[in-house]
Amino acid sequence: MTSLLILGAADGALSTYRVAAEMGYRTIAVDQSATAPGVALADEYLPVSTRDAGAILAALGGRTDVAGVVAPSSDVAVPALRELAVALGLPSRLSEEAARASLDKWVVRGILDELGVSSYPWIMGDDPAELAARARALRFPVFVKPADAQSGRGVTRCVSPGAVLSAAMAARDRSYSGMIMVEEEIPGVLYNCECVVDDGRVVFMAVSRQTVSPPPLVLTLRRDMPVALPPDVEDTVRSVVDKVCARLDYRRGPLNLDLIVTPDGEPYLIELGLRTGGNGTDDLVRLCHGVDPVRAAVQAATGLPIELDPHPPRPVRWQVITAERAGTLVSVSGEERVRAVPEVAELVVLARPGRRVRPYQDVSDRLGWFVVRAATTAALDASADLVAGTMRFEVAGPENSDAHG
Repeated sequence: MTSLLILGAADGALSTYRVAAEMGYRTIAVDQSATAPGVALADEYLPVSTRDAGAILAALGGRTDVAGVVAPSSDVAVPALRELAVALGLPSRLSEEAARASLDKWVVRGILDELGVSSYPWIMGDDPAELAARARALRFPVFVKPADAQSGRGVTRCVSPGAVLSAAMAARDRSYSGMIMVEEEIPGVLYNCECVVDDGRVVFMAVSRQTVSPPPLVLTLRRDMPVALPPDVEDTVRSVVDKVCARLDYRRGPLNLDLIVTPDGEPYLIELGLRTGGNGTDDLVRLCHGVDPVRAAVQAATGLPIELDPHPPRPVRWQVITAERAGTLVSVSGEERVRAVPEVAELVVLARPGRRVRPYQDVSDRLGWFVVRAATTAALDASADLVAGTMRFEVAGPENSDAHG
């Protein structure tokens, strides 16, 4: 049996382990944390950093059964993915610039500026004080963020110049390289696009609308699908992505991007990753459109033809479960009742009794998440409310009250 090397075993990678097993692959999990949820689903576990290609190769010990390598919902692992594919002689290999673009946000911003598309003012540096001074020339509000982190980590919306310094210091703490970006805010609606690229162009794109946490943090709380962008907007987005793929020599595989569409219909590409999306994106796409982006990613990684057979879209939602206050989680209840609800397609509970919890300030604060499906948007709302009201997370602390989704 051939093996699939999976870089990362966090909750965003769970479906990759399941789909790979269904496709007949033996799965090898790479993650520094032995308690990462994907480890339990893997056939083999390598306790190594997903960013350390040399250590991963050493742990593999010269074996020849690896058919492909994927990095589900992980930008930080993409450069190692490239190194591993080259070293192991795998069929799908990224260019060096493509790997850097997936991790370093400034690379994509520079390419977009060069191409003259989705361009807007931004600055970058490693000195928070210097950036705070330079940011005064920008139009506020601005977003301050690490140049190479993901999942909203270290991202702060600043409405005035006086808030930039502390935000930049927080962003630097989250950055692997110590580099920080400050970008002018583009007013509009935030979307996420899960794409499949084949022969250097977008052959499938699924759009979801994102709901994020209140300022100053920017954390995804909910995603709704399907979303029908105006045809001219969708054509523009596809054209921009195709140009970026050509510039990066990216021929086939997954591509995930965040997009803002302004009130006058102008789309701006904000960030891009050459990997499958997180926050339940794969489940949403599969249930809504009948296309499995994880399967497509594995097919691309192993050199197989990419299979796409979409059906008419159906309403689905992914929603995070968060705590209302800080404390120690005492008990979790309602799981069985929620799983019995026909509209519930997926329920993932990450927090268990004994864990310290707090209100949502980082992706690691999630208590879990769920995916619901229904025939109408109204039924979707009712199903999500039912799940949120049924799941109970008892938190012990000074106020002695409950936390729930």
